[in-house]
Amino acid sequence: MNNRKLLKYHSWFGLIAGLFFILMGISGSILIFHDELDKKIFSEFQNEAFTEEPKLDISTKLVQKKYPGWDTRIKEWDNGQIIYDVRHGQKRRYVFTDPETGMILKDLNANSHFTAWLLKLHYSLHSGITGRISILVAGIVFLLSLITGTILYRKSIFKTLTFQVKIRATNKRNFYSGLHRYVGSWALIFNMVIVLTGIILAYSVAKAGLNPRKEYNGPLIDTSIEAALNGIEKEIPQFQPTYIRLPLEKGAGIIVYGDFKTDFFLFSEFYNQVKIDETKGNILSINRIASADFLTRLNSVVMPLHYAEFGGLPVKILYALVGLTGPFLSITGFILWWRRPKRSKNFRKTAI
Repeated sequence: MNNRKLLKYHSWFGLIAGLFFILMGISGSILIFHDELDKKIFSEFQNEAFTEEPKLDISTKLVQKKYPGWDTRIKEWDNGQIIYDVRHGQKRRYVFTDPETGMILKDLNANSHFTAWLLKLHYSLHSGITGRISILVAGIVFLLSLITGTILYRKSIFKTLTFQVKIRATNKRNFYSGLHRYVGSWALIFNMVIVLTGIILAYSVAKAGLNPRKEYNGPLIDTSIEAALNGIEKEIPQFQPTYIRLPLEKGAGIIVYGDFKTDFFLFSEFYNQVKIDETKGNILSINRIASADFLTRLNSVVMPLHYAEFGGLPVKILYALVGLTGPFLSITGFILWWRRPKRSKNFRKTAI
């Protein structure tokens, strides 16, 4: 394939995916800091003076009484606050309880919460299954744009990375072309990682949308979650619980997710599972990502790689900046396409 045809494909792929990735890039760069944003927003429900064991049993009974049968998850129970994420169909609530008394402090509509709303925009455009599939297709098209761009500029990528290629400002098109090439080259590897992991996640989201969950009616918990966590601490001292999901049906068990101290830093916490009997509180099973097959371990790193869930604040800042290169490349690519040299009518007649 000659460069002229390759440039044509590269341009069209970029134009098709451009509008999506202006939206995806900006929303994704903000979502990188969702933990920090939520911590700031939720700080008013935090009891900073409380340092003892939180009253999880009392608060769980109150939350389940208020939302019987709902899919109940405990996403935070340290740092002076307990936060529940409860879901039923399209409904979703954040329930905040006092760690000292277990009493409910606040009940918010999670669907209108800023980061939750932005995340839904990011993966579905708030358009249901149509939006989910659109994001998946846009991701694939953007990947094709990256691949064609890499092939097209393969001979100049190294020179660009080593600043041997100058940005010519003789006219606007040359100037934007230089910027497009520099930003595209420097962000290439990170954009490949973000787009590839994004496609995998978008596929999972679209697949889940095409296969709605069956009806459920979560049972009331009879056992002590506090005692179960203490039991985990004694029996599995190297395990750090981070997230708890209550059963959707009897016998399903309480699932405690978390990290093992010896895990590879890119492994997702949600691939480590300690299953607790919801009636007796004893440990039923332990699933470690480190002991899983290669494909499962590979799949485990997708979410941390996409959301920069490693390396702390410096990596998040880097990801946020790289996330903005997508919109930048889309805009400069559109300018280059708009200012492309146009053949005259006489030239076309001669060619025919």
